[in-house]
Amino acid sequence: MKPFLPLVGLGLCIAQVAAADTYTITVTNRMSDELLAPIAVTSAVNDPALFDGPYVTQAAETQILTGDPSAVVASIGAVGVVHGNDGPPGVLLAPGDSVTFDYETDATALRILAMVAPTMLPDTYVAGIADLQAADGVTLILDRFDIGNDEGTHVRTQIAEGAAQIQITRH
Repeated sequence: MKPFLPLVGLGLCIAQVAAADTYTITVTNRMSDELLAPIAVTSAVNDPALFDGPYVTQAAETQILTGDPSAVVASIGAVGVVHGNDGPPGVLLAPGDSVTFDYETDATALRILAMVAPTMLPDTYVAGIADLQAADGVTLILDRFDIGNDEGTHVRTQIAEGAAQIQITRH
């Protein structure tokens, strides 16, 4: 990507472009009986496109209720999506399994979000924020939340700790 060099009056201003880094991200499902749906990864600055006060946005609600992150991708644009290889329809991440992928970004923190397949509880997801400023990489434990959709409260509530683990290393 070339820097943009605008002329302002007689001076020359150089717009600084943040350099993107490539990260290897490994997601491990730590739940004993439940699967994770496709996992969305984006800059944490995009949180307003996911969370709306005590609830979630329409796009995030769609992902959490259906497992389909396409509405999140459409609303944000810069979203990485990774799939597991398990369960029907073959895109889920089974208990104890991991998936590894590369992700390029200039973000300083990443938001990770995935639906928990509703085989035991409806409307739950795992989420967390990984601070990418650590030189040696990041290990993050994702907690599990309920969005309160089926209860009619529409309030996010943490219901479990340690549902998934994220390992991130910079290249």
